[in-house]
Amino acid sequence: MSRQKAKGTAFETACVRYLRERLGDDRIERRALHGGRDMGDIFGLFAHGREGIVECKDVKNVGKALLDRFREQTVNERGNANADFALLVVHRAGCGAGRFGDNDCHMQVRDLERVMGGTFTCLAGESAKDMWVQTSLETVCRWITGSNGKET
Repeated sequence: MSRQKAKGTAFETACVRYLRERLGDDRIERRALHGGRDMGDIFGLFAHGREGIVECKDVKNVGKALLDRFREQTVNERGNANADFALLVVHRAGCGAGRFGDNDCHMQVRDLERVMGGTFTCLAGESAKDMWVQTSLETVCRWITGSNGKET
């Protein structure tokens, strides 16, 4: 296995571990490669009755062009998997095991609706649901669990 492939596999495995622990759901798993019809790196992620996939990227320098390619790949893989939503998790420097939830999480507005369990009225029109938003992976976990992050 190449060094880059091993690095990607380790990041995907860490993402599965984090999501399983944070969401308390052992159904979340890494997916085997599917050739030209890739269906995301992680599956079995559920939010408010909907199933999603996660695409993971562990690269040092993510410029706009590369991020756009990753986003396009994520949308294609959501379709290939017939998933309700898709997340793109991009490694942020310094966010290893102790800060894994601080990694960047990108999704389209349409996916944000499903992760949050509601719907939005896009005043700019339905095409605005194709726009991308970015937050932390921890914030997405809070939306899925309905937690605001405060201890009770």
